[in-house]
Amino acid sequence: MVTIHNLEVRMDVEGGGDEAAFVKLFNKYIRLWSEEAAKQKKRARRVAQERSLGDRPEGGAGES
Repeated sequence: MVTIHNLEVRMDVEGGGDEAAFVKLFNKYIRLWSEEAAKQKKRARRVAQERSLGDRPEGGAGES
């Protein structure tokens, strides 16, 4: 699996042809992808935190 941490794409667009349409769609969908990736990270952190709750001794923190 390949993970891209940071991707920057710059295009010089002349006129209003296919390149402009590509840039518009690319920006739209890369933004959606980025938002979804952030949500997945947040869910993963929440799940990890919830799993760690099961590692606590019965009766709560500080009790032995």
